[in-house]
Amino acid sequence: MKDIQSKVIKAFADRYSAEPSVIAKAPGRINLIGEHTDYNLGLVLPAAIDRYMLFALRANHTDTCRIHALDINESVEIKLDNLEKGDQLWANYLRGVLLQFKERDISLDGFDCVFSSTIPIGSGLSSSAALDCGFIKGVSALHQSSLSNWDIVTISNQSNNNYLNVQSGILDQFSSVFGKKDQCMMMDCKTRDYQYHSLDLGAYCLVLINTNVKHENVTSGYNDRPSECKEVVRLLRVYDESVESLRDIDLVLLDKYKDHLSQTLYNRTRFIIEENERVRSFVSAMEDKDYIRMGTLLLESHKGLQELYEVSCSELDLLVELAMKEANVLGSRMMGGGFGGCTLNLMRRDEVDEVVRRVSNAYKESTGINSVMYQVNLEDGLSIL
Repeated sequence: MKDIQSKVIKAFADRYSAEPSVIAKAPGRINLIGEHTDYNLGLVLPAAIDRYMLFALRANHTDTCRIHALDINESVEIKLDNLEKGDQLWANYLRGVLLQFKERDISLDGFDCVFSSTIPIGSGLSSSAALDCGFIKGVSALHQSSLSNWDIVTISNQSNNNYLNVQSGILDQFSSVFGKKDQCMMMDCKTRDYQYHSLDLGAYCLVLINTNVKHENVTSGYNDRPSECKEVVRLLRVYDESVESLRDIDLVLLDKYKDHLSQTLYNRTRFIIEENERVRSFVSAMEDKDYIRMGTLLLESHKGLQELYEVSCSELDLLVELAMKEANVLGSRMMGGGFGGCTLNLMRRDEVDEVVRRVSNAYKESTGINSVMYQVNLEDGLSIL
């Protein structure tokens, strides 16, 4: 943490000949279980992790925001009276956030900013939410704005939905903002009620293995799923007006009206119903320290994401298959939006190196791709340092 903080402060001073007045930290996240349920107002079980994005900011008393992405050595100048999209995707995330400030009548002045990250890009650890939330927190602190944590979550989510046209829910932002050290959080995305749960894995640990692929259909494929879910709601509301989201459908109701749905829409809905129940079961197993049950639920989640929700890919499926051949792995699943990124694996702590070596070698032999392993710890969420 100190290394990246020193790096960002030095880069800021070198670039702008001044010390930053605000430093904001936003972590990445893992999601233990409850995938694609957030935009269906379901249940999720995420946690913030010890991979961060750090932002250094200082007012420059102009109408321009000068922002430098240190890791990729790219810069942008954004005029506060012109928030039209540009060519750099990362900068468009920030423009969308600034537009949300403007739409809330929060007055902003120009500032200088440098940011850097230890979150692997494209790995499914939610670097984009950390980018949004850390930037919002830093800009808010710089302008002494009184945004709440939920305001930050909402600003980021609405920017994604409305400016970037990414139809995501609030899982990623919530995780980055509300995380606590050594704890995961079960949240009901319909009510926004949440509870913290200590994560004691005994002789086991959570290991991420990155496929190092990200297929081009991720954006369209990801946006297709919320559209399909909305279509289910539209069709079933004809028969039951209480249905406002897939959260309001159970298996009895689904089977009652399944003839009015295509097989694809039936499968999408069944997955969400079953995944919500898996979140409840996982929390119960976690409290009972039933690690075998936890592993079984992870694998069931992956099968549902693969076969019913269809957001996996061959590389993710292969990593799960290879992991499950290992006696010291209790469960494995794809994590995140899908079509690439990481698998989440529950395995014996003292066997991690050997298990990952075998899995990675077999994966490389089959695909020609080098996978990457991350061991992460659960950490506190968004903060001003």
